[in-house]
Amino acid sequence: MNTKVTTTVRNYWLALAAMYGLTLSVVAMAEWPWPLIMGAAFILFGVLHGLRYRQVGRNVQGKLATASPGVGVAGGIFGAAAILIHGTPVAIWAGPLLGVVTFLAMYLYLHRFGRFYRGPSETAT
Repeated sequence: MNTKVTTTVRNYWLALAAMYGLTLSVVAMAEWPWPLIMGAAFILFGVLHGLRYRQVGRNVQGKLATASPGVGVAGGIFGAAAILIHGTPVAIWAGPLLGVVTFLAMYLYLHRFGRFYRGPSETAT
């Protein structure tokens, strides 16, 4: 794997983990409808980001571009934690802390177990 692909993969995992961590932080802290608006915006951004890096589409080896079912379980646990602390007095400090922990955990998990499918232009170089 050359430096360009390594940087691309790292940036891809960083962006996805950061979007998820920030979204959960907002879900835990903000009043409705802002968590819904931010969640929808980041889903759209995530899809566009995946399209940009060719991680979404028909030519992705017939599989979804995910790490494994474990990333879904981890994401669900962090999401449930954000919903549980929403509206509580600890949400002011626990929301940002949950966002940072989510970001770090998801990035490390994706960096270790994630699959990144290279496009035809990247495999030729």
